[in-house]
Amino acid sequence: MRESMEKILASNQFCNSKRYPALLRYVVDLALSGNGDQIKERTVGIEVFGRAPDYDTNTDTVVRYTAGEVRKRLALFYQAAPDAPVQISLSARSYLPEFHRLADIAGTEDLSTPHNGIELEAGDHVSLPSDSAVVRHARRLRRNKIFVLVLCMAFGASSVLGVLWTRKEHRSQSINRFWSPVIGTRGPVLISAGSIMFSTDSKIGSQIGDNLQDNSYLSFENGLAMGRVAALVNARNADYRIQSASETTLAQIRESPTVLVGAYNNLWSQRLLTPLRFHFNVRSDEAILDSLHPEKRWARDASKPFTQTPDYAIVARFRNPSTDSFVVAVAGLQRFGTDAASRFIVSPRLLDTFNKQVGYNWTDKNIEVVLRVDVMDGKAGAPIIEATHIW
Repeated sequence: MRESMEKILASNQFCNSKRYPALLRYVVDLALSGNGDQIKERTVGIEVFGRAPDYDTNTDTVVRYTAGEVRKRLALFYQAAPDAPVQISLSARSYLPEFHRLADIAGTEDLSTPHNGIELEAGDHVSLPSDSAVVRHARRLRRNKIFVLVLCMAFGASSVLGVLWTRKEHRSQSINRFWSPVIGTRGPVLISAGSIMFSTDSKIGSQIGDNLQDNSYLSFENGLAMGRVAALVNARNADYRIQSASETTLAQIRESPTVLVGAYNNLWSQRLLTPLRFHFNVRSDEAILDSLHPEKRWARDASKPFTQTPDYAIVARFRNPSTDSFVVAVAGLQRFGTDAASRFIVSPRLLDTFNKQVGYNWTDKNIEVVLRVDVMDGKAGAPIIEATHIW
């Protein structure tokens, strides 16, 4: 099997690429070693393409796309080499390789009927000249079967590739709409996260403030939000840097596209969102306000534990007039809201829902979205769109 694989990798269909041989060699070696059950998309992405262990397979489709190309190139290889004794293919619904040994048609054809005046009994072994009519007939049958097999493989591979490409394009459109104005417009993306501190006087066990450089920490959800953004930026081959909001300066925001993580623990989120329609209440009570409808506000039920009541968040992407740079805000009233906002901006499915509500002509516009996330026993549900604004 490995000898057959090496012939494939040396062919014109594979020798000029690094990515396609790497995937094929990896899955074949793993399958032949009896570890085929370990062949998963994430595992391939990590082991073959050097992705981070927590990379988002929804936004980074390198494994799916490469597997589709490998299927197509295998079909082309066997079309050019129909007499290959072993054929290797990738399952259409997984990355597990399949090995097909093409039996010699001359030995598998029913030869009990007369061929060229020779009658054989079942089980007889006869050596036939290589140019005999029986062998020539068998070769024609074999070539026909191989041609049909290759044709089916090529059609199946192209169909699968077409479906994968269509799904990839559809799923990536919403992500590209959101991120294309941000990534690559200037220097590396600045991810600026807010900090909090433990507090025995707070109902939620933590406090925020203007100066938390000392002994401050990130909540688990804020860390997840920061990691999701970093993984997405990295998947698009762009640079990023991470620092706390308390250390972020206006000059840095002016120089780079910036992602602000957190609301009441991130003064930049409060400051830069204040002129917008949806913004955070700067007074003592935590709430999201609507400047066009002052009577409207989104706030947690303070009479209930924060682990048992819905949280709210703002997702914003806008060009700030004071800095002339793009700013993305991923900011919740509490950490559940910030977590939901970060899931929203990296999820093709959630952004597709946004597309259906507002239309598709918003790539170069400023947007704001108010989200609600239901929380039960400290576990957050899926983000739900409450309101949107585009300008």
